[in-house]
Amino acid sequence: MDQVIQDGLEDQDVVTVAVDPVCLGWIQDKLRLLLYGPSSDWQAWLDKAWQPAAHEQPIAAFLTRLKVCRLLAITYKPDDVNFTMMHELPPKFYRMVYFIKDPTKFITRSNIAQVVQFGVLKAGYLARAVSSASADDAKAPSSDGANDGTAGSMEALLRLVGSVYLPQVINSGSWPDAVRKEFLAYTHRFMANLTEAVHEAQGRTVLYMPAEELAGLSISKAAWDKHLTRRLETTLIYWTRQITNVLNRQDCSDSGQQAGPLVEIEFWRSRSLDLSGIRAQLEGRQVADMVAVLSLAGSSYLAPFLQLKELIQHEAVAAQDNVRFLTCLEEPCKQLSKACPLEIPGLLPQILDRIRMIWCLSRFYNIPERITSLLKRLSNEVINRCSAALRLGDIFTGDVSGPMDILQQSMAAGAAWKSCYERTAAAVGRHCPRPWDFDMGSLYSYIDAFLQRCRDLLEVCEAQLQFAPSTKLPVFSGTRGPEVERNIADIQVAFQGLVKQLKGLKYDILDIKAIQWYDDFNVFKVGVRDLEVMLENVLELALDTAPSLQGTLELLEGFQLIAKRDAVKRAVQKHVSVFYGKFMGEINAAKKHFDLLRRCPPGSPLLPKYAGAARAAATLLRRLEQTHGVLIAVKPMLPSVPEEADALTAYELTHQSMQQFIVNTHTEWFNTIDNSISKQLQDNLLTQDKADRGLLSMNFNPQLLAMSQEVVHWERLRMAVPYIAMEIQAQREKYRVLRDNMLMVVREYNKVLVALDAEERKLFFDRIRALDRRILPGVSKLNWVADKHALEFYYKEARKHCRIADCSVCEFKTGMTKIDTLCKGIAEGLLINVEKKRLYDHTEFEAVQATHHDMVSK
Repeated sequence: MDQVIQDGLEDQDVVTVAVDPVCLGWIQDKLRLLLYGPSSDWQAWLDKAWQPAAHEQPIAAFLTRLKVCRLLAITYKPDDVNFTMMHELPPKFYRMVYFIKDPTKFITRSNIAQVVQFGVLKAGYLARAVSSASADDAKAPSSDGANDGTAGSMEALLRLVGSVYLPQVINSGSWPDAVRKEFLAYTHRFMANLTEAVHEAQGRTVLYMPAEELAGLSISKAAWDKHLTRRLETTLIYWTRQITNVLNRQDCSDSGQQAGPLVEIEFWRSRSLDLSGIRAQLEGRQVADMVAVLSLAGSSYLAPFLQLKELIQHEAVAAQDNVRFLTCLEEPCKQLSKACPLEIPGLLPQILDRIRMIWCLSRFYNIPERITSLLKRLSNEVINRCSAALRLGDIFTGDVSGPMDILQQSMAAGAAWKSCYERTAAAVGRHCPRPWDFDMGSLYSYIDAFLQRCRDLLEVCEAQLQFAPSTKLPVFSGTRGPEVERNIADIQVAFQGLVKQLKGLKYDILDIKAIQWYDDFNVFKVGVRDLEVMLENVLELALDTAPSLQGTLELLEGFQLIAKRDAVKRAVQKHVSVFYGKFMGEINAAKKHFDLLRRCPPGSPLLPKYAGAARAAATLLRRLEQTHGVLIAVKPMLPSVPEEADALTAYELTHQSMQQFIVNTHTEWFNTIDNSISKQLQDNLLTQDKADRGLLSMNFNPQLLAMSQEVVHWERLRMAVPYIAMEIQAQREKYRVLRDNMLMVVREYNKVLVALDAEERKLFFDRIRALDRRILPGVSKLNWVADKHALEFYYKEARKHCRIADCSVCEFKTGMTKIDTLCKGIAEGLLINVEKKRLYDHTEFEAVQATHHDMVSK
């Protein structure tokens, strides 16, 4: 007979008795519910956490004392390796296994499973499950790792009702039979709905099986119980609906249209487990007994259920086969789900090859609808990864370098997806009996829409580069430079208004199903186009006021630096073509002047014959070189135009022609220099022309003077000069000073001679003779290479005597002028003063004449 452990006295604090090992083992087996990890590890965990001194006493009190109605096993943390046994409810816990017994019955090893009810609770659900818990404890925050929410509440309610309340109602004999049956019918219906809702949230389908329906009844007796068969048919109808819903759910469309292939793989894995679980439940003894009872009772609901049972078997096999094939996609799809857009093209070929293998070898999954759905989900994953990498905030703030790279990579990934699919479809057509003749429009609809969205956003980025205030503007020269900068700043402010409108959109821009984006983006494009026209007008204004071709090039370079959009680039390109046309006009004008120069060299007295022509050609050449130098400096920044090659070729030909002319002119002059030209410096300083009144002239050879001028200009042109010319030019300043002094000597001497006529010269013969003796050394002895001191003494003495002679001549000329004046006055003066028609007497006439004589003589 089973051992009976009786209750101790109520006033006894502790009862020390031996615990039945069977009952203790039953409780220890249920303690596995504390373990949150795999249940296979529970025995090792229990052996490590079991403490006989602390755990067996509460268990003994629960098993032996009638007033101890509950036993609680508590853990306080998710990673807690120990547990506590107690009778009172703690204020906080992480996980709790509870045991509740009927206080009117003794516990034996034979009835412990019927008398003791057990379950598990997690933190946060105690207030919902046990009415005796305090409100403060119910509102306490959950411990780390505790589940919360409606699903957890329903799970706790299901466990509480199924483990505590429903067994007590079923085993109670105090209820009237009719009331109990009606109550159980409604309770079972509620439990069926609750069971479905709880496990559906976990992705499983569990058939609610009322265990008490056939307990203690034979099949034949149960078939005659109409109330029982009616309840069994109700349960069967509920099962039929559940199984039908599971069978009808052939894809994971409820996971969202943008879900990736991993969702498809997880759906079939979950479906395989779900169908296997349903199959295991349908093969259980309780279902077999229900089928036997309803079959004997002739239920009309049994045939559809049996058909679904056979269909579940087939679908379970199909799901397992699908999982076996789809598993080969899991690893590359996981890599794809973590890849950046740059890595996507490298992952797509192996994924499509495996899909091709599934199409060729799978028994159940290789139907067009499922493969099309899988390909769409692969396309969705490409879109999702590209969208995840793109930061829209950076686009709207103007930091578009990173987003532009991502957009380019995303477009490349989309193009790679389409090309990889086309290659794989071609391979399937060559090697498989069934080709991929899927609807390309439906397959490409999402990826094409996403690529268009990427192109739209790339256009927004280009507009940001073009018009954003963060773009650093170049310095615009000229009188209109500040005005150009102000106009561009106004354009940037207007653009910020357009960006603000895009930023304020209430929907996700990357959502390809948001069709209102097209209207909003069209408004943005129209606004940007207007800003482009305004910027082109600013470009026209700036170029019209450019002072020169070099200024035009600087402006074109500045606008090319800020030109990011195609319209602005085309406007700059058009003006570059206009510049090359103007440059060609300048080259032609230079060629025309150059041809005139070759025919008629410059006749200016300031320019020598050879170097003057070369300098004129060099001036034309330098004018072209300045423009060409600026052009070469900015040419890498400017767009290429057809006129460029012709203009540069014409420049090279003109440049070569002018350079050759300068070289040839220099060579011609170089050959005219004779090495004996230095002997001309030995000529006398002065010459005297006896035929022309003996006037002096400077005797400096004109060839030397012309050579000196040529050397000066050729040196400025950085051209070679003959050695003899360099030697003479080295003393150029000395000869210049000496020439100037000789010219002053000549001017002062000739002034003296020119001031005297032939008769006067006779009067000044001695002085002129003395002056000639001072001048004669320069005419007959001294030359241009004579001693410096001798030359200096000569022209100083010569000038001194010339000035003395000039003073004498000036005094003579002044005296002669006075004599001439007096003689002229005498000649013109009247000796008498007689008034007309007046008669004078003798004395009066004499007095008048005397007065007249006195006045005249004064």
